[in-house]
Amino acid sequence: MSQEKQTLERALTARAWHDPDFARLLESDPRSALAAMGVEVSDNVKIDIRMQRRDTLYFVIPPLAERREDAERVLNQMDMWQSGDLFCWIMPQALKLELLRMRQGYRGGGHE
Repeated sequence: MSQEKQTLERALTARAWHDPDFARLLESDPRSALAAMGVEVSDNVKIDIRMQRRDTLYFVIPPLAERREDAERVLNQMDMWQSGDLFCWIMPQALKLELLRMRQGYRGGGHE
């Protein structure tokens, strides 16, 4: 696949696999790593990137509702993708828009 057709996520993965220095930067300072690829992250957004290990199972716990009275509706704070017995949590709307903006900003590479 040419770099012009890569998504941000595929480009990140490929670069981390082939560039150990970049992989270390991605975990220690993801904002700088993304900037090196031409992707700007808004100041109000935190980035946490983990290099997946073959012997580790990862859980991401969604945030509790901001107001206690809304705690029962925590599922409404975010989307949930589910297929059979498998599911994963997807981010709140504001972060979805940030990710979309980052992906559009990347636009298939050319930044090294």
